[in-house]
Amino acid sequence: MGEKMIGLSRDLLIHPGETIADILDERHITQKELAKRVGVSEPFLSDVIRGRKDISKGLAKGLEYALGVKSSFWLNLQANYDAELLALDEEDSIEKEERAVFKKMKEIVRFLKEQGKIEDSGTEGAAIIALRRYLRISRLTSVKSFAPEGTFRISNKATVDPIVLGAWICMCKADSSERKDISRFDKEQMDELIAEIKQIMKKTQDPQMELMETLADYGIDFCVTKHFRGAPVQGYLAKKGDENYQVVLTIRGASADKFWFSLFHELGHIANGDMGKQSSLIDGEDDSSEREEAANQFAKDALIDPVSFDLFVQKKDFGINSIRSFANEQGVPDYIVIGRLQHEAIIPWDRYSKYKVMYKWMTEEERIS
Repeated sequence: MGEKMIGLSRDLLIHPGETIADILDERHITQKELAKRVGVSEPFLSDVIRGRKDISKGLAKGLEYALGVKSSFWLNLQANYDAELLALDEEDSIEKEERAVFKKMKEIVRFLKEQGKIEDSGTEGAAIIALRRYLRISRLTSVKSFAPEGTFRISNKATVDPIVLGAWICMCKADSSERKDISRFDKEQMDELIAEIKQIMKKTQDPQMELMETLADYGIDFCVTKHFRGAPVQGYLAKKGDENYQVVLTIRGASADKFWFSLFHELGHIANGDMGKQSSLIDGEDDSSEREEAANQFAKDALIDPVSFDLFVQKKDFGINSIRSFANEQGVPDYIVIGRLQHEAIIPWDRYSKYKVMYKWMTEEERIS
């Protein structure tokens, strides 16, 4: 109820005391008589009726005896009034600094409204409070504390806004907390999982939903989320307790081969035990550390057998039919091999571009329909 009252005047709120006054008028009972029946002073009861004092548990029980109206009714009235008052106080608590932070998050706010995750109430104060609730933080100014300070792999080429990046991370955490049906992760099943992912990769142009279901069966809470300016992130990996993981990917550049490489890169972090002492990892564009190189190598080897790839390259036959035949042997789409050859500068970046698949961000409604 508090959310609905935001933006209204405090004068429009109905204190429970007004209900007492209405009953007294209907029954032709004076305040003096009711005070005697309840066992309180007349001035005290007058303050309650005028909204200057609240209805306590003791007064609620006294009203139940005196008026024949259950104490729970009076306590619920008081609780609802308190919630409405708190909502108004919340909007009053918003300071200039928090409003400035909110303005930097306008792209995120617009997205969350479109997704129906926060109400489009029309007022800035209401939107700020709704965003606090969704991100599960008491003040938007604290969102910056969730952004890493040079610890993680973030692009040196793109601009990082700690407000946007921190909010993006909070979004990932909020979405993860809503999903409960995730199985226990078992590292021994990694080869089996990779085989299933390759099947999904080959048979669908929109892998999001099937990937979510399959990875959940293997103990990984997976989703694809929107990329925002200021958060140059390709992937996010986090522990969910001791038994499973969360993996979030963004679609940046929309190239399918990059999307799948990013997913296998995150699986590499899990397989390599990189989450042993850390609660989360963020992947951007730069691959400078040994840990990131190891995850890249895992992704390469999981997608395409390294020995077979070396033999394929040695033949120097990079015609499209040869590529298709090799891709079929590896159980991956053609564009995976094309992307690998382009990335390693074995063929030019523009060769076979027409064979590459491009993904696009889909809304939750589009995925479900």
